[in-house]
Amino acid sequence: MSKNIAVLTDIHGNSSALNAVLKDIDEQGNIEHIYCLGDLIAIGHETNQVLEGLLSRNDISCSR
Repeated sequence: MSKNIAVLTDIHGNSSALNAVLKDIDEQGNIEHIYCLGDLIAIGHETNQVLEGLLSRNDISCSR
């Protein structure tokens, strides 16, 4: 049994880019889960928006 997943990495506080990628993933309609591997914040200026966006979804797991 295969599972369709998406992997995110190196977001670096760029909420605009994250939202565009999540929109594309949602439009695919066949992605069962999203794994976020790290580098979520720190460089970009939209750190709070990135965290809010990721934490508001139930289909994302983030590494710690």
